[in-house]
Amino acid sequence: MAGSAPAVARTVALLDFLASRPTEAFSLSELARRLELNKSTTHAMLTTLADAGYVARHPVEKSYTLGPSLVALGEAATASPSVDIAQYAIGEMRAMADEFGVQCVASRILGTEIVIIAHTGTREPLGQTLSVGHRLPFVPPLGTVFVAWSQPAEIDAWLRRLGPGAKRTELVRYRQAVAAVRERGFSIGLEADARRRLGRAVAERDPDVDRIVEELGHEEHILLELERSVSYQLSLVAAPVFGPTGDVVMGVAMFGFHDPLDAVELTRAGNRVVAGTRAITDALHGRAPDVAGGRRAS
Repeated sequence: MAGSAPAVARTVALLDFLASRPTEAFSLSELARRLELNKSTTHAMLTTLADAGYVARHPVEKSYTLGPSLVALGEAATASPSVDIAQYAIGEMRAMADEFGVQCVASRILGTEIVIIAHTGTREPLGQTLSVGHRLPFVPPLGTVFVAWSQPAEIDAWLRRLGPGAKRTELVRYRQAVAAVRERGFSIGLEADARRRLGRAVAERDPDVDRIVEELGHEEHILLELERSVSYQLSLVAAPVFGPTGDVVMGVAMFGFHDPLDAVELTRAGNRVVAGTRAITDALHGRAPDVAGGRRAS
């Protein structure tokens, strides 16, 4: 770090080292050796950071890990309007849109809405499109990638937005869909008449959006398993971007597929979105949750 204060540079190096190994703990001696610092300097840094909660010291093993204060710091950074996380996604989104000849959007959750924050790819004059600023209700089946890695209570809150008329079979189907998305790493939306009407309604800011989403939530077939002998007309393929605390901070989706895709082609598209969102996660210094099933290590 040319021109930086040496003490600050050493502190940044220490935190970056621990952040790159979030599941490991290190002794004072190990950290001094890995960072090529003397023990007294490393001890002074760790003491100051531990007092502020930025590192945690195990009371018995005397080892160090990242501290709880960083959780609030990371959440505040990704939520700040001054931090445009979409800028980290544009390059990958353009590459995906060009590779598959589709459109690509990034979105975030704002309250009970999904907000489009970035768009790449060629817009079709008469086709479905989404633009920056468009909003969709965060109601099943929309937003599966935002809840698939969440705690059970958050998934339940999302499912309750289906309303009191939701049938038990529908709730079971959505829970299966959430599990399938988490296992697969990406969500698959099949083309349906309600989805086409939803795209037009959102673009035209039609007040019927909520009604169409409700119809979609009760009627759309959710693709749980891929059959090799079947071709699928996709509405979208989406995957999550994780922030520093393991929460989903952004979703990235490809849509506007012209032709049906078989299971192999669909899987390739899904894996490409996953590869792109992993690269964006890395750029944000994010990480996927440590524990499968949406439960994070405590």
